Parts: sequence; structure tokens; C-alpha cells
Amino acid sequence: DDDNSVAIVAAGGVELFVAMARDGTEAQKENAAGTLANLAMNDDNRVAIAAAGGIEVLVSLARDGNERQKERAAGALWNLSDNDDNSVAIAAAGGVEVLISLARDGTERQKELAAGALSNMIEVASGTHEGVVEAGGVAVLS
Repeated sequence: DDDNSVAIVAAGGVELFVAMARDGTEAQKENAAGTLANLAMNDDNRVAIAAAGGIEVLVSLARDGNERQKERAAGALWNLSDNDDNSVAIAAAGGVEVLISLARDGTERQKELAAGALSNMIEVASGTHEGVVEAGGVAVLS
């Protein structure tokens, strides 16, 4: 629930989950990415996750993680990409290419989540529209 997610963020939870997604065990990385995805459903939390360095960590996990980590990271990036500044940060962190790769070659769930993020980056974020199109994102979404 939204009140709980705001309380988690206020208590410093974002920094903890970003650190776990970066440096934790395999299970901790997966669970932390899933928690960040849930927290990123709130507008203010999206900003907090980005400020804590979460975008770079999640892009890295979506690229280099195991299948479940990639799935959870893609879900988090989808939710984060609903914010224009975050979409620009995802692109700057190399996320467009990672998301296109998942949308093209990932599991069915990874494809769905990555496509959602790319769609947001095309439709919601004017600052990333051209970059996604130029990188072949529209072809993957077609």
C-alpha cells in the first residue's frame, strides 16, 4: 500500500534496497529489485530511487543478472520510466539497449516488462523518444 511504501522510503529503505540490488546475494538482488519495482509505483518514490542511484543499479541488473533478476529489474525500470527525468537517466545509463535486448530476446515476462519501459520512454518522456526510436525500440515493440 502507498502509505507503507512512503514509510519505507522515509526510513531509508530505498538506499538499503539499492545497495542490496547492487551488492547482495543472488536472492537479495532479486528481492531488492522486486521491492524497488513495488516502491516505484509511487511518484515520489520514483524520484527517491533515482536519487539513490537505483537506475544505474537496475540497468546493470537487467543486463547482467540471472533471469529472475532481469525480470524484476525490468519491472522496476518500467515503473521508474513513468517519470520523464528517470527515462532520461535510464537512457543515460545504457538502459535503452538493455531493454531492447530483453524485449527482443528475453523470457515472455521480461519482454512484457521491457516493452512497457520502452513504451513509456517513447510516449511519456519526450527527452528519450528519439533515442529509443534510433536504437530500434519501435521495431521491437511492433
